[in-house]
Amino acid sequence: MRAITRGIVIAGTAIGAALVGAGTCVAAPAVPSGTYQGTTNAPAGELIWKGKTFQGDTVVNNFAFGLTGLAGTTSQDGYGNTVIDYGSSGLGFLTDRISPNADGSYTGAVYVGG
Repeated sequence: MRAITRGIVIAGTAIGAALVGAGTCVAAPAVPSGTYQGTTNAPAGELIWKGKTFQGDTVVNNFAFGLTGLAGTTSQDGYGNTVIDYGSSGLGFLTDRISPNADGSYTGAVYVGG
């Protein structure tokens, strides 16, 4: 028990000293901003869904013929991913999780029921 406690204290002190000493830390990637063209592997999905538009902490999906809808709110999950909750659109069972790529694009997945 003593070794575990000591190890935690030493690790915490070292991390704190590194952050304070360096005066910098790594921030989570920002939530996307603007309109992003979408691609999907859903059957005929690209004929209907065209991408997402992000503004502040909200997102709206873009569909064919200039239609928009399916609004959601965004948050960060602590792992560098943006999570989109569609509860405000009455679809609380639907969640997107997108991750930034080095080229400025995003890769995501849709989760139904969790």
